[in-house]
Amino acid sequence: MGRLAAIKKNNRKNNSGGIAPDALHVVNTLRIAITHFNKLFHASKDKEPLLITFIYLWMTQQLDSLTAAVDIPSLSRVTGKEACAEHRLRIININRISWVEYAQCYSTSTGSVWLWQPIPTALHHIFYSYVKTLATIAQKPLLNLTLKEQLWRFINSSWKTPKLCAQFGRLRKDVFFRYFTIMTLQSPYLSTPAKSVLLGDKTLHHHSAIAYQQKNSDQIRYEIFKAHNDYLERIVQAGSRYRINLALDNAHYNLSLLLDTKVTLPAYLTTAGKIIAFERQKNPNDHGYQYVELSTIWVGSERALPLDDVRTFFLALDNNVKQHTVAKVATKTQLKAYYNALTYQLAFQFLILTGARPTHAISLETRRCYGTLQSTISDKGRYRTLYLCDYLQQTITHYLSIQQNLLTQLGSNASSPFLWFLFDENNQPQHLSARNIRQFMQQHWPYKSNHVKNIVPYNLRHTFAQLALSSTDPQLTTQQIDRLMGHSSFGEHLGSDQCFPINKKILLLFLNQVSKKLYFSLERSTLFSFSHIHLLQE
Repeated sequence: MGRLAAIKKNNRKNNSGGIAPDALHVVNTLRIAITHFNKLFHASKDKEPLLITFIYLWMTQQLDSLTAAVDIPSLSRVTGKEACAEHRLRIININRISWVEYAQCYSTSTGSVWLWQPIPTALHHIFYSYVKTLATIAQKPLLNLTLKEQLWRFINSSWKTPKLCAQFGRLRKDVFFRYFTIMTLQSPYLSTPAKSVLLGDKTLHHHSAIAYQQKNSDQIRYEIFKAHNDYLERIVQAGSRYRINLALDNAHYNLSLLLDTKVTLPAYLTTAGKIIAFERQKNPNDHGYQYVELSTIWVGSERALPLDDVRTFFLALDNNVKQHTVAKVATKTQLKAYYNALTYQLAFQFLILTGARPTHAISLETRRCYGTLQSTISDKGRYRTLYLCDYLQQTITHYLSIQQNLLTQLGSNASSPFLWFLFDENNQPQHLSARNIRQFMQQHWPYKSNHVKNIVPYNLRHTFAQLALSSTDPQLTTQQIDRLMGHSSFGEHLGSDQCFPINKKILLLFLNQVSKKLYFSLERSTLFSFSHIHLLQE
């Protein structure tokens, strides 16, 4: 395999839906790590804080970034009423069930914000059994510098495979360190906003995807909790299947409970789709405490338009077409005005139903349109496939018949490389541009205000991406959304990837749902043939 082919393969592997690390190899490597941990810290009274810190670093994807003992963070416990901050732990009690939470960083347009994130179910027992014994003092870390140096020696040392673990395969230590990172990259149903929180913008597979999607912190907190539970559950099942015991000797608990998923969840962790963060406040009526919901923050794009506003805009376009509808007797100017109104309407329908960039493709090239089923467009210097929903296919077919009739009425043999275009005063094709559709959109935007100039056709691409992200029937994978948006890395573009029939079926099902959500009707009462029109002399 050549170098470029290897890069392409690696890009595809790291995308959502890629092959995850073998669960048996992961749990066996964890067993090897625990074996060396037992050997190194067998007589240490600080075994628990060392183990808690090591698991925390593994879960939060920090092991592979450590270069020295001083890089190891200082974990500390705080009360439920204190603000969230870096490397803090706390215990909250909801419905008489306690749960440990840790600080997770969110990057927003205004800077970094730390929010509480529940510990995964499989790790709750070991965290809770130790954290509950700690004093709630933010300045008192779990590890001092001496203990950090001991932990660093363990992390940085060579983990040779013991004979007891040799019967199963294992991962390279650096791959084991990046297990949560790899799984996050390859998770098909973990949204891009959630991945951006876990990975950061620099390590996102498609770094521009976050600029089109948005979710709030409650939704992201739920996705992260669910994803981490899934990552651990798969290795729990592999360990149980092959009876791999993770026993930690000379401790008051067995480390097999480290991966114990049979835990009763508090009520706030059982709501599907979101997990609310709380702050403990003193009850003004008595000496007790109450938990108050914390406000959410938004991560990602803010340019998507409300769906009702988009519907109203397309209703305005439909009314504009009706205003230019001609009678049985009409002039050429009236016919062209009606046709141009239809052209603008089709152009905007094309943008919202495909998510194409209005600065790259406003109309389809005739030579790159394969029937009306799909087309290819040039997107940032590369061609990509564009799938057309049923509504758009029928609309284009009917539009082209009207276009041909108009050319006959005008006695013109003009041609254009694009399927839809305008006619100027000289009956010559005038190609749509990003500038004239922007002006047309601002002119016909139904909500007149000082902010109308901020409404541009590119907002429709953001709206399309948000519709794809929020779709539940069907639910799209991260890779499918990237395909619809034209996001790709080297080795994933046209000619290097393949869209299988079942995958294409799901994409078309979603695209057909978009037209229904926007109330687009296939009854073309405002479209008719020009063949029966009697032309008046102007």
